Amino acid sequence: MKLYELRHKDSCMELQILDWDHELASRFSGDIKGGIWTPTTVKTLYKKRHSDFPSLIIGKPIINGNVKTVLESYISKEVEILPLKHNELELYVINVTNVLDCVDWNRSDIRRKRDGSWAGFDNIVFDFIKIPADTYMFKIKETATVEVFVTDLFKQVVEEHKFKGLNFNVVYDSEFTQEKEDEQQRLYEQALESIEQNKGKEYAYEDARELVDQGKTMISGRWKMKLDDQGQFWLGELLKDLSYQWMMPTYIPPVLLLESWHESNLLEQ
Repeated sequence: MKLYELRHKDSCMELQILDWDHELASRFSGDIKGGIWTPTTVKTLYKKRHSDFPSLIIGKPIINGNVKTVLESYISKEVEILPLKHNELELYVINVTNVLDCVDWNRSDIRRKRDGSWAGFDNIVFDFIKIPADTYMFKIKETATVEVFVTDLFKQVVEEHKFKGLNFNVVYDSEFTQEKEDEQQRLYEQALESIEQNKGKEYAYEDARELVDQGKTMISGRWKMKLDDQGQFWLGELLKDLSYQWMMPTYIPPVLLLESWHESNLLEQ
């Protein structure tokens, strides 16, 4: 079994919330919202190429009416499909209520705060015994407000119906052996070392951010920041598979404000 984090391609339509006091702007951590839900209006921020899975806020999947018609029978036991208003499209937000306690804490790489409490995962390992074989979509309790995971079953339905806009990057493979895991870690550390060895002039965060606004891509360790074609700011984190997970941050983690940044060269693009 393979697991994927639900991610959008850059070519997805981007939406904007109009009413920030609406439940849509609240935390989606797996709790039921149908009893208090009223449709709210979202508008198109950037139309782009694909509208099957428009992008809104991380951890809140949006689908159009065609996708709902197909997916609903598969995922209805794991989610709520809540209606939205849009001036052109039939849209819905998926509230994933299937929250599983399935992290293998003994094998996962944990980031911890100074007091020893959990701060995040550098490498997450799942206990597949705790994931039912008929699962399509789920969250884990540790990151329920920001991440949605899907299985091969979900991926198969999406690909069979040729829905566009999702980027299926594997976050965990049950057949991933310890030898392969060690090799992946070696390549990851090698990539970070290469970034450190190919530094040019270094900048404080404020100066680096100004250079980003001028069209530069700036990098610091596993972090990268840039603007897209529409001038929107994106923050990327290098993953173990050497791809970048991109997000539009609502705030910058304080630790990144203290880092030194340099311009990304061609090998790091």
